[in-house]
Amino acid sequence: MPATYVRVNLAAIASNVQAVLSRLNGTQLMAVVKGNAYGHGMVPVAERCVIAGAQWLGVSYVDEAVKLRQAGLTAPTLTFVPPTEEQCRAAVEQDVTVTITTEDHLAWLREAAVQTGKVATAQIFVDADLGRPSAGNNLVRLLQIAAGFPQLKITGVYTHFDATDTSSVRGLLDVVKPGSELHTFAAVVKKLAQQYLGTEILFHAAASSLFLTAPDSYLDLVRIGTLLYGQYPSNVPANKCDLDLNPDTFELRSTIVAIDEVPAGTAVGPGQEFVCRRPTQVATLPLGYAQGLSLVPAFLTRRQGAWWRRLAGRQGPPVVLIDGQEAPIIGRIGMDQCAVDVTDLAGVGIGQTVVVPACRTVISPEVLRLYVG
Repeated sequence: MPATYVRVNLAAIASNVQAVLSRLNGTQLMAVVKGNAYGHGMVPVAERCVIAGAQWLGVSYVDEAVKLRQAGLTAPTLTFVPPTEEQCRAAVEQDVTVTITTEDHLAWLREAAVQTGKVATAQIFVDADLGRPSAGNNLVRLLQIAAGFPQLKITGVYTHFDATDTSSVRGLLDVVKPGSELHTFAAVVKKLAQQYLGTEILFHAAASSLFLTAPDSYLDLVRIGTLLYGQYPSNVPANKCDLDLNPDTFELRSTIVAIDEVPAGTAVGPGQEFVCRRPTQVATLPLGYAQGLSLVPAFLTRRQGAWWRRLAGRQGPPVVLIDGQEAPIIGRIGMDQCAVDVTDLAGVGIGQTVVVPACRTVISPEVLRLYVG
């Protein structure tokens, strides 16, 4: 067992998938596994989500989708970031559905389909209020062009909201007046698709925030990411967070490799900006920013030190857990190690396991994921 690793509870993730599915009635679930499945490990998590009932997988980039295909996952997979011309061939070869927003995307996909002898699949993104690349007022034009490409299949149109309000669809299309209901817009889009493509398509708008706050937004499909990993969106009021989630999906663990007793006045950490005010038992963990540890200690550079000291006065320094006991990280975090004050803890020794709170998505994929459940 390495000194530092991530414990991933696949059973907890599966439980969260099923909690989401319990609220859906005919609406499909897309399990979002972008960003290495929010740090949990893309392939094992995607496999478990599909087994638990997710019909779709969502990723950011074509290369992520290709990795899923190479691992044997055949579930329909949508890439959220539009592809480059070079990526279109790989997407078509691997039966990956890509997001498109321009006529160039259509041309690239058609060419890739002709070269490979396969049918390209795509969905059109229409921005609400995020300022992302969007088909915008060209939606109808894209449908018209796609209708002339038998090698290309449009399977859906979708949008995404930053806020939790679904009372209006802002900035989608001039043909839809502000204040129109989301269902009205969806119906218009699906009618246009039937008119130009002669086929039914999916329309989807809801991610985790809307899923919790606006059941009317479920439509044909919901794209769920953060909820599957046991976390609620930060912009959802607490009284809306009544989904029964299992938060025990991710735990970064490290091991104490050294304990040193230093006298008062000793500087600890790079930059020597933290100075012990008392004799201190300093435990060293083999974990630093090279592994993605993004905790910010209470003592930073002199330029920002006053601001962070005020912040620390309100929140205190970041802490780790050792046998359920809290111990503060002290000093700056180094590239491959950090220091913890264990002076006030009894029975702490070298080789002891430490649980480190961290931002999941930035923990390096090179840190071993140990899967349980």
